[in-house]
Amino acid sequence: MNDKFLKLPYEKQQRILNAGYKIFSVYSYKKASTNHIADEAGISKSLLFHYFRNKQTYYDYLFQSAIQLIQEQKKSKIANGADFFELIEKEIHERLQLMKTSGLQYRFILKAYEENHRLNNNEMSQYIENASRLKRREILENIDRSLFRDEEDIPVLYDMIIDLSNGFYFRVYEQGELKDPNGIEAYLLFLNNLKKNYYKGEQNG
Repeated sequence: MNDKFLKLPYEKQQRILNAGYKIFSVYSYKKASTNHIADEAGISKSLLFHYFRNKQTYYDYLFQSAIQLIQEQKKSKIANGADFFELIEKEIHERLQLMKTSGLQYRFILKAYEENHRLNNNEMSQYIENASRLKRREILENIDRSLFRDEEDIPVLYDMIIDLSNGFYFRVYEQGELKDPNGIEAYLLFLNNLKKNYYKGEQNG
């Protein structure tokens, strides 16, 4: 990245970044047009590449900026002995709040997660894998396992919920705007049904 970008007025920086978040969250990396991004940002394509060496450099900067912003807003720790399903529900509400405050960035990150295995970017892929692995370990090490019928189900259940939740976020939000208000209640009902199946009977009330 050219240091001249950081010397631009904050509003112009954000316009250039938001243009990328918007386009890359809708189109795949390969199909995202830099002409379209430049038009969205209100600058020429040549100026975009003056600030960022190429499309990949620009994409990497977007990714790093979005991750930093989201990490600054989301700093809650998981307490030992936490209820697994209460934890998942809390995570959902936190993510939805992030979508309201940083919708473009968050949707961009979801898209980057979806595409990371298709992108020739080892650093980004490694970051995504490490972040996912750390989050998974933090949750599985701190939840109250005594609530479950069978502890062996927990890792598979966690992975299934994470995969389904990513699809849920894409379905109910578009460009940072809530498009399916009933989707949240439907997903929480889905979690409650899972709880009835995976928790011991006395924990379902």
